[in-house]
Amino acid sequence: MKNKAPQLAIGGLIAASFSSLLAAQATQKPLTVFNTVEVSASRIEQTAQKDTRSIDSINRDQLDEIQPTSVADALKFEANVTMAGGPIAGNQSVNIRGLEGNKVLQVIDGSRVNTNFSHRPSYFLDPALLKSINVVKGPVSSLWGSGAIAGVVSQQTLSADDLIKTEGTPGGLIKAGFNNNGDKLTATAAIAGKNNAFSWLAAASYLDSDTMEQGNGDTLFGAETENLTALVKLDWQLNDSSRIGLNYRTADTDGHPPVVGSAEEQLNDADNLIDRETTDEHISLNYHYNPASKWLQLDANLYQNDTRIEERNLNDGKDISDIETLGFSLTNQAVFGQLNLLAGVDGYEDTLNTDRPDNGDGRPNPPDNAKTTTVGAFVYGDYAITSSVVLEAGVRYDSFESKAAGFDNSDEAALSPAIAARWQASEWAALSLRYDEAFRAPDVYELFMDGIHFSFYPGGPSNIFVANPELDPETSNNIELKSEFSFSDIIGQDKVVIVASVFENKVDDFIQLSVNVPEDMPFTCFIPGMGTGCAGTSTSENIAKAQLQGFEVAASYQLDALTASLSYGQTRGKDEDTDEYLAGIPADKWVATLDYGFWSIDTKVGVKAIKTSNQDKTPSDDTQGPYKGITTVDFYASWEPSQKSLEGVKIDLNVANAFDQNYRNAWASVYQPGRSVKISAQYRF
Repeated sequence: MKNKAPQLAIGGLIAASFSSLLAAQATQKPLTVFNTVEVSASRIEQTAQKDTRSIDSINRDQLDEIQPTSVADALKFEANVTMAGGPIAGNQSVNIRGLEGNKVLQVIDGSRVNTNFSHRPSYFLDPALLKSINVVKGPVSSLWGSGAIAGVVSQQTLSADDLIKTEGTPGGLIKAGFNNNGDKLTATAAIAGKNNAFSWLAAASYLDSDTMEQGNGDTLFGAETENLTALVKLDWQLNDSSRIGLNYRTADTDGHPPVVGSAEEQLNDADNLIDRETTDEHISLNYHYNPASKWLQLDANLYQNDTRIEERNLNDGKDISDIETLGFSLTNQAVFGQLNLLAGVDGYEDTLNTDRPDNGDGRPNPPDNAKTTTVGAFVYGDYAITSSVVLEAGVRYDSFESKAAGFDNSDEAALSPAIAARWQASEWAALSLRYDEAFRAPDVYELFMDGIHFSFYPGGPSNIFVANPELDPETSNNIELKSEFSFSDIIGQDKVVIVASVFENKVDDFIQLSVNVPEDMPFTCFIPGMGTGCAGTSTSENIAKAQLQGFEVAASYQLDALTASLSYGQTRGKDEDTDEYLAGIPADKWVATLDYGFWSIDTKVGVKAIKTSNQDKTPSDDTQGPYKGITTVDFYASWEPSQKSLEGVKIDLNVANAFDQNYRNAWASVYQPGRSVKISAQYRF
């Protein structure tokens, strides 16, 4: 039986804190209301889509409070956004409204990230170097092209302006943290300067984690990780209208994750871990030309991403995968009276190189030196018909080609239109209706994978991959209704904000891996060396028509130093042809947050609770479910002294999964970490 003392102590502390809250005479201090959206994915920000889309935003203060282990972990409190990839931070990714993986576009500092390895992670940025994360829910191909069927996860790294207090004087931060679950140590340092037209920033973070513990006391294997991330930014204001910038980022990770990588069907077994070394490198050159003209606001970006993963597999073979992306974008925003117009062209080439030595164990064979080239152009405009009605419309055209040696080329094109309207019905109510079409081009793994998928036993009957260069892109059409309500001064200087969205997203030509295994095999298949292909074939096919429907509602209440919020998200997904439930659809989720600022002692305390329903809506071939609903509670506190002698000091405490629940998320087979007490201290100068 577990010791109940920690739960009772924490519960008593919170009860005492909120009893004091009722009697406290606190001085009001500015708070960030949960629904405040600071969208810095420039294409959204430059159009009226920032108002008609469902967008969740996590700012720097919230990141300090959560102390997330990954980008996905930072987003787990958002409605209809869940963490995919299992409990190991290095394998985690983001699920938006039931879609994940290569159906969610990742953008960092305005540059798209196309890293996509089969059964391998794609999120490498340490949250310690982020100032915000924005999640755009729903298809966004009209602005970004391929890959945004589910939405966009946009990450913004620290900039010089975030650290500098006085121009001409360097500013920075030093931060250290510890998590008792896994003896995880973190350290972050950043320094920046600005003098006249030139600014610069240099930052680095370090992480070292051991194995963790699950809620039932069992060891969670695979969490052992060492990570070093560095960031450099240079900006030069050439003149009043021109600015040039250089952005360099690199991350090196050495870990021992489960053999299946980022897939959900993992095993929590010390003998089922591999060695993985990951190097992720990015460099971009940006140019901004914004003269005193409303019709010319030009942004140009040239970038290169290179991600290399080296793995030592269970048979001691070394697998190497390397994706290099070379891309550009050129956009211009023009304002003609009530018409705001954003237009642009962009393109990128992804090159995948792999090395999988054949040790005789029978392994998949990803394509080597495979390339995907994409060029697109778009125009998007919004027009204010009246002071209360704004119309939007836009379209994007993309042409893309994929090729690999020994296979036929795959050539496709796609058109992505969008239209929306927003009506500010009153000072306190607004309604938005939008329609979007989007697409995702098949990746080279889906097009060109061959080799052995699996064997019954080493040297025995095997199932082989069959390439399919004729795959069509996935396409989707989404309709969404959004409502916003805001009320002030109800029982004092308070504020209530309610935001709700209803959506239906239909995805046609859904790409799935079809695995066909014959019921009977001839005896010759069991002769050593004769069983290749006897266990059938696996090939990617356009076979499913997915229908995803759902809604989300979020409400916040703020009175002086008290903030409370409650959200609910629900998504349903089915194959329209078979009426089967789709895998990967998140469980219904409630999230409640309550925090209060004791400004007389420079302290804010809060609690976040997640409650999910049972997920029993699973396809007939699912072997892991049904999945039991969960309830987890996190407590947090921040102390930021106002004394002059301690200016710049901040201490954050977070108790994640405070009651040590032993649980797993829907669609995962391995249970999450148990109670984690995280503390960090930082000094800004």
